[in-house]
Amino acid sequence: MIAFTIGKRKAPQAAELLHQVHDRAPDSIPYFTSDELEHYTAAIQNEYGIETPIPKTGRRGRPRKPVKVVPSELVYAQVHKEREKGKVIRIAKQIVFGTEAQVADRLKHSPVSHAINTAFIERNNLTLRQQNGRLHRKTLQFSKEAPLLEAQLHLFLGFYHFIRPHEGLKLRNEAEDNKWHERTPFMAAGITDHVWTFTEFFFFRPNVYKKEEI
Repeated sequence: MIAFTIGKRKAPQAAELLHQVHDRAPDSIPYFTSDELEHYTAAIQNEYGIETPIPKTGRRGRPRKPVKVVPSELVYAQVHKEREKGKVIRIAKQIVFGTEAQVADRLKHSPVSHAINTAFIERNNLTLRQQNGRLHRKTLQFSKEAPLLEAQLHLFLGFYHFIRPHEGLKLRNEAEDNKWHERTPFMAAGITDHVWTFTEFFFFRPNVYKKEEI
């Protein structure tokens, strides 16, 4: 699942990001972790919340509008980093939605981490910035328009996940004299079974339409 937004981290970008996440995995509720950006809480509640009517009071006047209540199984935790002279001196963690028991259970069954952290998204951002010149700071390779940058990011992410083998993902095949088999991230995830070529990637036509829509 790949979701991203372009622009400053404001409320519209947070809402769009959460909408993409929900759209790509509509039948599941992820375990969310983030920094303390205030917009994420409202975006998660708006995207995953269930409209719940407010009981009538019997008083005169217009009834209050329904409010969105997050489902009980939704878990969201935040990481707050305190800095001094540019260095992180303290890390605090808080649970926004869910309980400590729910967070502990999610972390217990996580195959990648057993602590509340933002290390994975930070590592992903660093990878994007290192390998994509348009995301470098103080660069001449910038995109002049947001749609062009978004299109370039889609191409780069396709190359990164389908075409480029990753050294840390290769597997040893003892049946073939311990030869190493290269793998891409999407091979490791089981989405494809081979390393794609540029030709295959550019001419691949995804099936994005439902049968009843054709």
